[in-house]
Amino acid sequence: MARRPRRSIGVPALLLIGGFAWFLYAYWAPFPYRALVWQSARHMQLDPFLVAGVVRVESRFQPQVISRRGAVGLMQIMPSTAAWIQRQLGEPGAPDLDNPAVNLRLGTWYLRYLNQRFHGNWVLTLAAYNGGPQTVERWLGQGTLKSVDTNRDTIPYPETRHFVQRVFLFRQLYRWMYGWWPIRPHW
Repeated sequence: MARRPRRSIGVPALLLIGGFAWFLYAYWAPFPYRALVWQSARHMQLDPFLVAGVVRVESRFQPQVISRRGAVGLMQIMPSTAAWIQRQLGEPGAPDLDNPAVNLRLGTWYLRYLNQRFHGNWVLTLAAYNGGPQTVERWLGQGTLKSVDTNRDTIPYPETRHFVQRVFLFRQLYRWMYGWWPIRPHW
């Protein structure tokens, strides 16, 4: 009995499936302002994929977004927080939070500040970014959270807990999707 010739559809099928998966992920997790995110994060010694996760969750990379509470721009910074950051930096004037470069510079500075305030604990840092540092300090004082806690599920506010979980999810997704991408800035 003669053998039938095998048809090799494995490679084209894998390429088609891989391309479709890439399209779905790129649609679900776009990464505009990639070089700007990278530059701002690296300048503040932060993980650029974590910053991308914050931006994705906060604004979906839409620089003109204003929240119901009045937070503005890519990193959804409250104008009062932006004014405080500018005073800390010794910069005069009102910040243009619609400008992606300004928003990312102030937002990454604030993330680094919070991370130092909470001794490098990213769960507490992100909870403070979303719910406010005073809220996290109150949770720590009440014993609701521990300063060494890295369990995202123990955050008392559902909105803040969900924010932290989503940022970590998108950080991993961006690292997986774009970790190979040559986005090194020229400085």
